[in-house]
Amino acid sequence: IMVRLVKGAYWDTEIKRGQTLGLTGYPVFTRKANTDVSYMACAKKLLGMTDRIYPQFATHNAHTVAAILSMADNNRDSFEFQRLHGMGEALHETVRRSEGTRCRIYAPVGAHSDLLAYLVRRLLENGANSSFVHQLTDEDVEPEDIARDPLETVESQGPAANPAIARPSQIFGAGRRNSKGFDITDTVTLAAIDKARAAFAGPDRWHAKPITRAAGYGKQRPIVNPAKPSEVVGTVSEAAAKQVATAVRFAVEAQPAWAKRPVAERAAILNRAADLYEANAVEFFALATREAGKSLADGVAEVREAVDFLRYYATEAANAEAGTQARGAIVCISPWNFPLAIFTGQIAAALVTGNSVIAKPAEQTPLIAFRAVELLREAGVPEDVIQLLPGDGPSVGGPLTADPRIAGVCFTGSTEVAKLIEKQLAETAAPDAMLIAETGGLNAMIVDSTALPEQAVRDILASAFQSAGQRCSALRVLYVQKDVEKKMLEMLKGAMEALNVGDPWRISTDVGPVIDDEAQSSIREYCTKMGLQGRLIAKLEAPREGRFVAPHVFRVKGIEDM
Repeated sequence: IMVRLVKGAYWDTEIKRGQTLGLTGYPVFTRKANTDVSYMACAKKLLGMTDRIYPQFATHNAHTVAAILSMADNNRDSFEFQRLHGMGEALHETVRRSEGTRCRIYAPVGAHSDLLAYLVRRLLENGANSSFVHQLTDEDVEPEDIARDPLETVESQGPAANPAIARPSQIFGAGRRNSKGFDITDTVTLAAIDKARAAFAGPDRWHAKPITRAAGYGKQRPIVNPAKPSEVVGTVSEAAAKQVATAVRFAVEAQPAWAKRPVAERAAILNRAADLYEANAVEFFALATREAGKSLADGVAEVREAVDFLRYYATEAANAEAGTQARGAIVCISPWNFPLAIFTGQIAAALVTGNSVIAKPAEQTPLIAFRAVELLREAGVPEDVIQLLPGDGPSVGGPLTADPRIAGVCFTGSTEVAKLIEKQLAETAAPDAMLIAETGGLNAMIVDSTALPEQAVRDILASAFQSAGQRCSALRVLYVQKDVEKKMLEMLKGAMEALNVGDPWRISTDVGPVIDDEAQSSIREYCTKMGLQGRLIAKLEAPREGRFVAPHVFRVKGIEDM
């Protein structure tokens, strides 16, 4: 059995991946000497197993070559060296002649467009300051340093980790901790999450209600799993219309005392809330899946973004312009597609700047919002400073935005509703009342002949179909240069066929359900219309049960067809 030993490949990618995923550490060494020592340790182990395997040592490092020759004694037939075509020629030719070793020369094969990414990676690796190839041609590096025993370097350099490379949790500096990541490609991590979230898999698991001192409840209704509408996840008691005015009064009265508290205290509360979010992450994963139809990967991203919002605003508040004053009582109306992240981001920004908040979550996702407000209160936000009023637009959202005592509205949702809120504020609110509105849009991607097809297809699928396409940032229209259209479409169709549409509780699922019956009906009607017009390029099949819509690709004239 041939076993090839390499080192250093994709080092930069692994470092950046560890940082963006918020891992506890890095899967690679952060010092070159440690990598060299590890390589030699692996080489020694392989050379001790030549009765079963045939070691192949790919290296352009003269010190590594010398170490392997020493460990192999005089046995030159039980292994081989390897080098990339055009690299290490003098080194390996010298060794072959003097030591009688074998050297296999390998080279990438393919068209320019296929090889470009590989060649650029090799160029970056060889150009790194710590690279043996780079140091060999650097006149400022002494020969003794190049030939130095890596074991000696490791013993003299102190701690194994390179202090110049911050750990993933510390990439934002001392003032702000990165959100904790969960590597769900790791089987041990995945098994632990799966075991923990089993406690939240039962029926009728959560019960939400208004979080306010204002008396009275409205109607109670069930919240169902969009992947299994027959499964009741929990219930919500919505706010009654009479509670709205009282809740606004409580918020207005509580706000001045909250604003007088030092910003450091308010920031500390947000940081405590972030810690509580992380401590309850698995419950949030379960809620995101069972209430909002999100996959585990999307659930992890949802929690991490919410935690990042809390810590970001806690840090930035200290840098706010001197003399900046709070506005008053703020109404936060959040969407169902990011039921924890955007919900939390709106609230965190308002709270840390000294405002009180009345939060109205989306009708489809009140359970996860209820749990979030419970944790915010546990972290130390006073009861009248943060209130939750679940309910629909006419019963809760409308009366809230029409109340002349509110100082502003933070809204994420449709452009149509944002304009209605703007009109309402103009009619009833104070002249300086603010509206922060984040609305939807149509997003395009342009792919020309210089793009790497594999990377483009990967990004197209992720942007178009992740979260079942229910994001304001989701890809809607793909523009492809005519020269590469045929190849791109062939690759896109093939990649689509590998997508798994189904229950997001399963880790194998790539595309989950849409949020409700209205969304499912609307998208299906559009797909039917486009199909009847002969515009279908590709589609998948979706489960019959549940609010699923199969991924489709249609040919359109342009964004004006959307």
